[in-house]
Order: sequence, then C-alpha cells, then structure tokens
Amino acid sequence: MKNIKITLADLVPFNELQEMQDSFSEVANVSVSTIDANGRSLTVMSNMLSICQDKFCKQCLPAFLGGEGIIDDELSFECMPGLKHYLIPLKVSFSSASSLILGYIIVGPVIFMKRNEKEEYRETAHKMGIELDQLWSWILEFRVFSYRGIHSLKDMIENMTSRILNLAYAKMVIQKKMSGDRSARLFERRAAASRHRDEFLELFLDFVMQVARGSAGSVMLLDSDKGTLEIRFSRGLPPEVAQKTSLKLGEGISGLSAEMKKPFLINEERVDQLISDRLKKPALFSSMVVPIKFREDVYGVVNISSDKALPIKFDEITLALLTKAAGIAGVALESMSN
Repeated sequence: MKNIKITLADLVPFNELQEMQDSFSEVANVSVSTIDANGRSLTVMSNMLSICQDKFCKQCLPAFLGGEGIIDDELSFECMPGLKHYLIPLKVSFSSASSLILGYIIVGPVIFMKRNEKEEYRETAHKMGIELDQLWSWILEFRVFSYRGIHSLKDMIENMTSRILNLAYAKMVIQKKMSGDRSARLFERRAAASRHRDEFLELFLDFVMQVARGSAGSVMLLDSDKGTLEIRFSRGLPPEVAQKTSLKLGEGISGLSAEMKKPFLINEERVDQLISDRLKKPALFSSMVVPIKFREDVYGVVNISSDKALPIKFDEITLALLTKAAGIAGVALESMSN
C-alpha cells in the first residue's frame, strides 16, 4: 500500500471534511482551513475574518507550500506582524516509523500571547494601503491564544483527525486485500473500527472534561438494535456505576436527550421542565447532557457534571461549547461507521 497514491479525497469526502473543519472552528472560535499536500485549498474557510477576504493570499501559506510565510519549529508562520497561522498535518501511518502527510489544517490567523499596541500596526497598514483604524478594527476580531491554549487546540485537532484518517486507511487496505473470505475481511474491518473508535472517544471525553472543568463525565453509546445507551468511557464515576448503567431511549435524562436529540443544562438557576422530575442526584451542583449526533443520526450521549465538592457552574456558553464538541464526535463516528 505504500506505493499506492492516496489523497484526502480517497479517505474522507470533502463534505465531511468541511463539516469536521466547521465543527473545529466553532469549538475554538477561530478561522480554520484545509489544504492538500501541495497547498491547494480543499474547503471553504470556516469563521472567515474580515482581513482574510475570500481566498488564500500568498501570505496565508508557508514557503514550502508556495506562499511567503516562514515556517518555524512549531509549524507556525506569520502573515503579518503579530498574526500567526498554525499548520496541523493530516497524515496516515503505515507503521510506527512510516507515515504520509496528505494535507494540512490551518488554524488562524490568531494572535499569540498578546495583542500588539495599535500604533505598532501603522507601518503594516501603510504597506497594505489602508488606514490604521481600518486595520486595527480587523485586528480586534482575532482571538488571542495562550501557549497552552493553542497547543491544546492543535493536539485535539491532530489526534482526532489522525484517528479518522487512519481508520479510513485501514478500511481501504482491507477492501483491497485479495486473500481471505468476506467474513474475515468484515471482522478485520470491524475490529479496526472498534479500536479507533475507542481511542477517539477516550480522547474526546478527556478533551471535553478539560474544557468544561467537570468533576465527572461519561460517553454513552447507543445500541440501535437494543435501543439502549451504555457507558463506554467515564471519568470520576464509581466503577460499579459505569459498568452497570444501561438506559433505554427516553429513560432518564440521557435517554431523553438521545431520544429527543436535545441537550440539557442543569444548575441551581435552570432546570428544564422536561427533566425536573428525573433529577435523582442531589450531590450534583451542575451538569450537562448532550446528544452525540451527525445530522439526524444519534450515536450516543456525553454527560459532564460538577459536584458540590468542586462546584463549577455550567451555563449556556459551556453548553454551546459542549454541543459543538459533540458535533465533532458525531462527524468522527459517522466516518467510522461507513
């Protein structure tokens, strides 16, 4: 397989690539684009800022991809003073020592650490042939990232996309094998899908736990044949609870969330009337229950909670963030199920 030419289009349809990119952009509230290994644009930029207009300019690509940006050790480059782009490789692994880069996700432009003073952009505005006030109004649109923040985002995107691409590649390898009967190939494919799915879901749960700062969380997967939800991965829950919890669609808050395809927010100020009679855990301070879905297909539910020992109060903003993150998981699970 190493000698076979592979492109991103062979592994992920462009519409799914666009949806995945849009979800990353929404979660991080930052511009995101996708290019192939030659620097050609594959998607429409998500969350496009005023200064970026409607297509890549030479400054929006590094020199090795045909632009003018000078790449550094962290795969970042500047398009103008103070505005950085970060490249995230999209690659498949043939072995622990061999991989192939199929393209890049570009995060940015963003501001790293601190926004420069307005006057420091005067020379740049002059070179661009625009007024300083106009440029400054654009600069204020950019999100400022800390070192930890941008690297957490990069790691999340790279790990999630690698799970999806490597699963798609494994499926392609299996389909091209000439030996073995159909049942053996199907078993191998399902085994690969299960492994990548589990790796992805653990990563996803750890990510949303970090973002929401919850004290406990779980990912429940839907068995569509049985119509039940069972905990696949958890953090901060007693082992016996994680092992034994099983809910039918419509049962409990998680079952209702999956059945209605609706997220729920619970805190001392807000409890949806649909679930007020289902609350059975007085030790909880706040919680969120969000369906993991792709379009109208539900794959499961993610639950995040904080208890009175560590009272983090979730709100509409936190719920919106978790809902967008669940959208990424939905895209990934859809890709793994095909």
